[in-house]
Amino acid sequence: MTMTAVEPVRLTEPAVPAAPDGRRTRLAALDLFRFVAALGVALFHLVAVAGTGSVRIWGEPPEAVFGAFYRIAAYGWVGVPFFFMISGFVVCMTAWDRTPEQYLRSRFVRLFPALWVCMTITTVVAAGYPRVFTPVPFRAFFANMFLLADPLGVRRVDDVYWTLWLELKFYLLFLVVVWIGVTYRNVVAFCLLWSAASVLAAEIGKPWLDALTMRGNSHYFVAGIAFHLIHRRGSRPELWLLVALSWALSMHYYEGNPWQAGHGMSYTPSSIAVTLCFAALALLAVGRLDRIRWRPLAALGTATYPFYLLHYVAGFAAVHLLRRHTTIDPVLLLVLVVVALIGVSVLVSRQVERPLAARLTTAFTRRTVPGDAEVPGAVGTSPAGRAEWTADGRHRRR
Repeated sequence: MTMTAVEPVRLTEPAVPAAPDGRRTRLAALDLFRFVAALGVALFHLVAVAGTGSVRIWGEPPEAVFGAFYRIAAYGWVGVPFFFMISGFVVCMTAWDRTPEQYLRSRFVRLFPALWVCMTITTVVAAGYPRVFTPVPFRAFFANMFLLADPLGVRRVDDVYWTLWLELKFYLLFLVVVWIGVTYRNVVAFCLLWSAASVLAAEIGKPWLDALTMRGNSHYFVAGIAFHLIHRRGSRPELWLLVALSWALSMHYYEGNPWQAGHGMSYTPSSIAVTLCFAALALLAVGRLDRIRWRPLAALGTATYPFYLLHYVAGFAAVHLLRRHTTIDPVLLLVLVVVALIGVSVLVSRQVERPLAARLTTAFTRRTVPGDAEVPGAVGTSPAGRAEWTADGRHRRR
């Protein structure tokens, strides 16, 4: 949301397992979900949030510019919790059968190369066109390089980075499971303990505990983890209870969304949208979306993270500049800017992020450990495991 208003991610995954015939398999539906989530957040910012700051990039209130579409875009912030759910699914999936060192390396390579590239582009845009955003001070830039802006209390290069700080905390929390051992029992225990701690944090009222448990957002990660366990092991009562608990908490906490509260938005569309996110991952978890194999989704999936990182500052600057110097219809302009940002994101992913991630992976390890090859840009792949493929080539859930 501004990503000050609504809490993103986003998120190149490693180790794509190969089927017996040598082909690689990925969950294409996750690529689609991540792109839809990022697009929703981008429209939320470029349409709804664009009229709330000191600079109105459309020249007049977006309600007047976009009419009924404004009301739809105003709920695009739901893409943020959807991102968190997807992250829970993917991180649990890719952490299986990994050592703590392998897990940390894969998380670092997944998060930071694209961040460094995109925050540099964002800073250049802000410096070159400061009418909308002012670039951060020199020292703050380096704090942002390692997502330390929030804990250190300095300005973010881009407000959307607040979601990445939550992602990083989730990675570190899940490291405890990886350290102990990623087993079904340990992962379920982690979800139960995290859910309980998040609820108790409200009663205890300690800010540090809120920050640690991420109360108000932890249930989305937990739901994603539970959905992956369903995908991996099949439907089990305890897993669906975890999903139900997470959904109930989401219905409680999203009501405090500052955007809705500050703009008098109805909570009914939010309830429906958040519930649809749960339903989408439920369909994926039980295998109903396995037939989705449209190859272009892979390109969109790998470009989603750079698109998320670039859309806010660069998108605002592009719209503001073009509105001042052209007479393009606002709807057409919005479409052109979004398509251009997606195109730039694809280029960043293929030409910069992947090579940089590959070099970092090589630098982190002198030799490739069997089963731990990094594949930058492979998002949402099926879980790796020695006994995951049956003789007939079908994927078997454990």
